[in-house]
Amino acid sequence: MTAVLLSGRRGGTTHREVEILASLPAGLCLIGGLAVLCRVGVPHRTTVDLDVVTRDLAGDGRDALGRLATTVTDPGRYSFADGMDLDVIEVAPGDAEEVEAEFVAAGGPTDLELSVVAHTWAHDHATALDIVAVEDRTAEVLAEAADRPVATTVGLVAMKAVVVPLRAGLRPEKRASDLYDLGRLLAVGRLTPQDLGALPPVLRATVLERLQHWFTDPSGRDRTYREVRRFDEPQLDLDDVADAVTDLLA
Repeated sequence: MTAVLLSGRRGGTTHREVEILASLPAGLCLIGGLAVLCRVGVPHRTTVDLDVVTRDLAGDGRDALGRLATTVTDPGRYSFADGMDLDVIEVAPGDAEEVEAEFVAAGGPTDLELSVVAHTWAHDHATALDIVAVEDRTAEVLAEAADRPVATTVGLVAMKAVVVPLRAGLRPEKRASDLYDLGRLLAVGRLTPQDLGALPPVLRATVLERLQHWFTDPSGRDRTYREVRRFDEPQLDLDDVADAVTDLLA
């Protein structure tokens, strides 16, 4: 089992996220900001919520979530006393290849349908990590979520690549943070063409096309630069990201 150490302050965001994660039903797969943090290491932008995916979460699992949370605003949204939220996303019942083929046969997939494919693939190809929050000055263990399924770098890249267009006009700040996360995942993860080759074909082609536009094409790269400038800890080296994307296109 691989262990990931995340530093932070006692009672801070990272401490609370790992503490909450440790209390959740075991079948939930971590995606979102904390998963990115696990895959790229620190430092990285902070997050204030947890995102997980699941398939057919049993009734007792949902009951357990309801008991842990202070409020439940809808079946997939849980809030905790300190203002932290948990989003639970259900993935498709079949595997990602089957789901994509069904969408293609029906004339798709649309961006929303590609998101379903990407989330399903990320869920089914997650790997387990021991996630440990430690105090940044003393290295004291603050919380530990053992043996938790976490989306891989490829899974995170696929999910973010298909949701960025869905942010347009609605949550521009999320579009910017997703592009920043993508850049960090690509620069640190150094994926290979074989890594992306594991994705279903339409999803893979879409991910590659969008990465090329956002990080190597002049017009798309200029816009990406303007959007990610608000995140500067650490700064994103777009030349490094462009090199990583170029390697994927080789």
